[in-house]
Amino acid sequence: MHWEQGAIYDLSWSSDGGLLTAAGAKGPVRSWRLERGGHKEGEELKELGNDIERLAWCPALQHTHTLAAASYEKCVFLWDQRANSVSTKLATSGLNSDICWSPSGKYFAVVNREEGLEIFDIASPQSPVVVAELDEVVCSIKWDVSESLLFMTTLHGSVEVYAWPSMEHLTTIPAHTASCNAIAIDPRSKLLATGGADATMGIWSTDDFSIVRTIDDYESPLLLVNFSSDGRFIASASDDFAVRLHDSFSGELVHQLNVTSLTTALEWHPRNLALAYGSAGSVKTSVKSTVTIFLKS
Repeated sequence: MHWEQGAIYDLSWSSDGGLLTAAGAKGPVRSWRLERGGHKEGEELKELGNDIERLAWCPALQHTHTLAAASYEKCVFLWDQRANSVSTKLATSGLNSDICWSPSGKYFAVVNREEGLEIFDIASPQSPVVVAELDEVVCSIKWDVSESLLFMTTLHGSVEVYAWPSMEHLTTIPAHTASCNAIAIDPRSKLLATGGADATMGIWSTDDFSIVRTIDDYESPLLLVNFSSDGRFIASASDDFAVRLHDSFSGELVHQLNVTSLTTALEWHPRNLALAYGSAGSVKTSVKSTVTIFLKS
């Protein structure tokens, strides 16, 4: 896909799978409408500005038109695709580093680089329903499928598990020996996957948070993990210029996509086995950043 906005920061599919949206280091957010036979030229969402780092389409079908976009500069925008404009701009307490929606689309959470967490209710987003100062920097955050648990990964390699909505701390999963950079939840609610700076991926049971298997196919820190919509595959990317697809239950490597620069974002289509991934590019080697869609047969 055509991309001139520098290194890709984040990618997100709309809940109906019709739009793929990307944020990058240079220029505005861009969306492509996916149709049979290909995609239309991307549309720039210029009203969001040029410093969006994280974005996520609401997973609820009744709010499929709503995009949450977190700016580095302490604010979150809610973009209304129907009106083609920003519907709400929210101030946050720190430099935003991750954003995610609850599975129902009722809540979205924002974490920042100053060890802060804010959770907003989409029905009345002007003020957060949860404001928390955490004990350490959170790398990634996710709800479970039932929306009863909230997972946060940390720089110390752990996954902290909280009850939702009480925010009672339930347990700590000692996931990695170095920073736990990423987490993904199996849509069938059987497994969760973590990616760490120790160059391993952990696959865990959601029943008791015990380790199911450890995958060590990597030569460098693991940055990204994501389950396919049917839960059969886990896509992952590390510093070693490859996107890997593993069978989520056997752990077998089923496909490897070799790339020419660092993969900085990836996400499976919400309804089929199409994997979108974006790259950083390289000025030194004249490799351009790209957004690519891989179709798993």
